[in-house]
Amino acid sequence: MKQFLSYFNLQNVPLLPLLLGIAGTIPFIFLSLSIWIFTYELKLLALYNLINYSVVILSFIGAIHWGATMVRNDNNYKSYLISILPALLSWFLIMGFIVSYMIIFIILMVLFLGMFFIDVKAVKEKMIPQWYLSLRKIITVIVFLSLGSVTMAINMKVI
Repeated sequence: MKQFLSYFNLQNVPLLPLLLGIAGTIPFIFLSLSIWIFTYELKLLALYNLINYSVVILSFIGAIHWGATMVRNDNNYKSYLISILPALLSWFLIMGFIVSYMIIFIILMVLFLGMFFIDVKAVKEKMIPQWYLSLRKIITVIVFLSLGSVTMAINMKVI
């Protein structure tokens, strides 16, 4: 186990955030696999749930920046703005203005990747702890592969 944690640079991540963070990827993995293997009706259900879960998680990722900004007692408007952008942008996706699932999933992938790079900057500026970036890296890879898999399934007309 220590070798696995060391390989992914997760040995400094506190155990509870590590376990909960990895557990948070289970819906991404399960729902993206569902789109490849289940019946059409269940694929649609998985697709809608994956979009909604992605919106929830993007909101959570933004909220981490809100919390970190509050703990620092920082009045920098940029930090607060960054914290609400993932929720607002991903909420826009579920409003129904974008009817192409392909575009929705590509935008979700861009949002997750964008937030990862914002996290990289926040760690460099010591706004959030270093271990958080190690955790976010492995989670972002899993999320990106899951959403990418669904994008590929849509493109291949699996759903």
